Amino acid sequence: MPTQSQLKLKTVELNRYPTVKVELQGRFMLPSRTEHECSVIEMSTREIRISAPVAPEIGEKIIIYIAELGRFEGGVVRQEPAGFAIGMSLPKAKHVKLAEQLTWYGNREAWDLPDNRLYERIVPFMRRTPLHLSDGKEVIVKINDISVGGVNIETNFKLPQGAKVTLGAKPATVLRVFDDGFVAKFDDPFAEGELNEFTKL
Repeated sequence: MPTQSQLKLKTVELNRYPTVKVELQGRFMLPSRTEHECSVIEMSTREIRISAPVAPEIGEKIIIYIAELGRFEGGVVRQEPAGFAIGMSLPKAKHVKLAEQLTWYGNREAWDLPDNRLYERIVPFMRRTPLHLSDGKEVIVKINDISVGGVNIETNFKLPQGAKVTLGAKPATVLRVFDDGFVAKFDDPFAEGELNEFTKL
């Protein structure tokens, strides 16, 4: 396992040579507010290369949600045979956080780091669900994707890591927090074959 100093060194190296090849699923929204599935194939703190059947025009502003990383905005800087690329200008805090996440992703095999993406993820048809808090408060949130073991939620409501929540009728624990939501692990995972696009939390 890497030491803290190794992590810092690799983060510095990543900032100097920022491009990391990835395999992440996502969804992007055009200015027309239409949404499309996509795959992110390469990423840095300044640019995202996207594989998708739809290629926006150069200069168009899009919003993209990336599984594991959250929500980003940027303008299309070029079109490619299988998709397009967007450029970003991130606030310092988000820039640093993304650099750390890409450092982990780029070095996970060399350092034998655990891959938390253990289960296949799906996007359910019913994407809105109530979030019940321990104090009895309830808010409506949006499901970005779901697996038998957990769920990725989009919401402006802020929760601390480790918070105990109930999504629909399913108890869960918040594992990671993003600017626009969080990832939670179900206390009682779905059984084999129980989860599909029609599942409602």
